[in-house]
Amino acid sequence: MRDEIIVTTTAALLLSLAPCAAQAQSLVETARQERTRRLRIAPENRARVYTNDDLRDSGGLTIGAAPQATVPQPDAGSGRAGHGIGEGGEDAGAEADAGEVPGESDWRARMRNVREARERAALMASALQNRADGLWAQFTAVDDPARRRVVERQRTEALAELERSQMEAAHLDREIRDIQEEARRAGVPPGWLR
Repeated sequence: MRDEIIVTTTAALLLSLAPCAAQAQSLVETARQERTRRLRIAPENRARVYTNDDLRDSGGLTIGAAPQATVPQPDAGSGRAGHGIGEGGEDAGAEADAGEVPGESDWRARMRNVREARERAALMASALQNRADGLWAQFTAVDDPARRRVVERQRTEALAELERSQMEAAHLDREIRDIQEEARRAGVPPGWLR
């Protein structure tokens, strides 16, 4: 009885391995067919396959030469380094020298300056909104008409300044988007703008 179980088990094992052997032969044949298909493709149309040998030979894979980083020059008008908002709201980065290619530090400084200006504009807008709200509360609490006129004038000035500050923040938002688009078109890695 025990011998029959061993024979049956061995036969079942051999029968279950037979399709695997047939499948392995089929896989080998498929690999050969793929190799011959790839060899028939013209060399200029073949994809480059990188191996560990490529890494050992050159020290690393590179797509092209990395742009050289340059130190941003101080802005004479504002005393700030790098590109950003100059006097009158012009973008100093737009007048890049024709001979220089902006590097990572240039892009980072340019984006940092615009973002800092955007944060200042948002902070100013928030402070002006608080001032206008406080002046409105003061206006409604005062009964003296002369004092109300003074408070109303101060509130009107605060609201006008708030509107200017909000417009500046919107302009800086557009400038950030423009820099991001310019960097995308120039092939700048996204990490350089963080």
